[in-house]
Amino acid sequence: MTLSPTAAEALCITGDPRSGKTGALVERAAAWAEAAPASPNTQPPFLFFCASPVTIDDAALRLSQRGLADAPAEAAGPAESAACQHGPRTGLVTTPFDYACRILADPLAQRATGRGGRVLSQAEEAVFYEDLKTCGLKRRRLRELWAFLQCGLANLGDSDPDWIQTTEEQAVLDLARSILIFEEAVLPGEAVNLAVRALEAEPALRQRFGSPVVLADDYLLMSRASQHLVNLLATDKIAIAGSEDDILPAFEPYPCTTGFEEFEAAHAPLQRVTLETPFHPLDRAWEAAPDLASEMGLIACAIAEELTCGTDPRVIAVVGTNRIWRTNLQRALASVGIPATSLGHPALKAPKGDLAPVSDDERERILGQLYRSASQPADPSDPLAANPNNAGTHNAPAAFSPAGDPVAWRQWLSFDDALGRSAAVSELRRIAQPQGLNLAEALAALDADALPGLPATSPFTQSLLTPYREAQRLLAKRSGNDQPTIVTSPAAAANRARESSSSSKADTALSLANLTETRENDAAATPTSPAPAVAIAAPEDLFGHTFDVVIFGGFVNGFIPSRDMCDPGVIVGGARVRQEATDRDTIALAEQRATRRLLFTSFESCDLETAERLRLHIPRIRLRNGVRTCDIEPSSYLQELNLGPKQISGPTDQRHPSA
Repeated sequence: MTLSPTAAEALCITGDPRSGKTGALVERAAAWAEAAPASPNTQPPFLFFCASPVTIDDAALRLSQRGLADAPAEAAGPAESAACQHGPRTGLVTTPFDYACRILADPLAQRATGRGGRVLSQAEEAVFYEDLKTCGLKRRRLRELWAFLQCGLANLGDSDPDWIQTTEEQAVLDLARSILIFEEAVLPGEAVNLAVRALEAEPALRQRFGSPVVLADDYLLMSRASQHLVNLLATDKIAIAGSEDDILPAFEPYPCTTGFEEFEAAHAPLQRVTLETPFHPLDRAWEAAPDLASEMGLIACAIAEELTCGTDPRVIAVVGTNRIWRTNLQRALASVGIPATSLGHPALKAPKGDLAPVSDDERERILGQLYRSASQPADPSDPLAANPNNAGTHNAPAAFSPAGDPVAWRQWLSFDDALGRSAAVSELRRIAQPQGLNLAEALAALDADALPGLPATSPFTQSLLTPYREAQRLLAKRSGNDQPTIVTSPAAAANRARESSSSSKADTALSLANLTETRENDAAATPTSPAPAVAIAAPEDLFGHTFDVVIFGGFVNGFIPSRDMCDPGVIVGGARVRQEATDRDTIALAEQRATRRLLFTSFESCDLETAERLRLHIPRIRLRNGVRTCDIEPSSYLQELNLGPKQISGPTDQRHPSA
């Protein structure tokens, strides 16, 4: 699909990371805004798009310093009915995804696309994927095929009539659309695609949501759909910026690397500006500790020294490629009084279909959502709907039916028996959808025995009516006393007891030698203190942030490069070349995010059990004080950085059982 340019003046700014691309975009926005005549229409004076939500605050701050971000948020068109799951922005600095959600909330866009509803949260996507499994394909084949369809939507492949070539692909796509229409839902991966289709079909939408000045930062990190959305919104001038290197991580899962070529072909003649990266003196060093616990102590001492010298904790970051290592480092820092928090951001990724165990809080949240949706229309100012902790209430539909929110009802039905309920909902959809009913209306008709085709004696009917009537009873009770209702199941109570027990044990003592793997999502969900804290991050999470001090910990063979890369013959050929390039890009990203100091740390030994759990490269095993201890080598990439010793060991000892 080719771009349809609408702007009379176009500018493309290229340069390496930290070359000043964002600053150049801000300056161009200031120049164009000052030269632009006053517009009597309701279009926003400008739109500034960021490829990732983590860069929005920095861009908004720079624009506000130039007096450009003071325009009211309402100038950017009607705000979406509620916040989207990735933290929406209703102002002039936003992401293509958030602005697409705003466009899709418009009734004209819903009529143009034939789709309404709200964007699914991550938990709701998992339930949708369970419903998609009713197509009958094997799990692996379904995941591959669904990834292909998601990629096609992000790249606007559906504009090509030959995009779908097999009946299998068409069947899955039709089933997905049928489920989404029945539940009045929109997938995050298709939101921008639908917004582009709406803008192309309705010129009035482009007039309403477009702007005379549009700017886009990190253009190559956007999907083709996002790039087309940005271009469609520009009515007079457009400027884009980005790096032609592919070392930066992308927020969207399918970035379009040919965006500059397509932009230049559509906007000829094109102004191009190439920026050079200024030289920044950086103190680089490497320190090794005798063992794993000592390395974490070494990192704690380095942070303590920086804090003693007056460094703000918020400009210090510790990077590690292994999540178990990062989790235990965060605990180790907390044990010595150094506040630390996980640094990460959500991404628009296809669901994996892994359902998380339901908790009492989740049941109560869904029940509250059903109560609000059935009792009154959505209110964008509802503090509960705007609360980021309520991940499933975020994108409320434009108009609720008296039967309630269909997506919330699907979440409620998924509790306790997700597999069986998927089959029952599929049968209900087969009967009710031809009659023009959504899920909430179909459940109400089924409860009133007014849905011909699905008899009351059917096991599917009983499977759906049991939780439906239980929810109605709790909603009636809540309506009577207006008090919070806790819906407790025996399984949820047991889960809560286990979580409480494990939490108290973790608070009592922590053994660094006996590392315990914990889910990174749990760490991210932990409420963080408002006090300044050191950031602990995976390398890809550094994008959009700049730190005075970056500590790259766990810089050993097994972490970077990975264990399979250290063992010859496991990864060979082109796969090895690509993995080496990825590792070098990871190191380069850490260097680009540090402005003053970059410290690499490693450890020289650890016990065999820990080494196996962390999948470290083990060149030699020795018996020390009755404990089998592994020699751990610093990362072989230290040689390229001119920091570490030359590696002298060969491949892993073949006598070792892990080899």
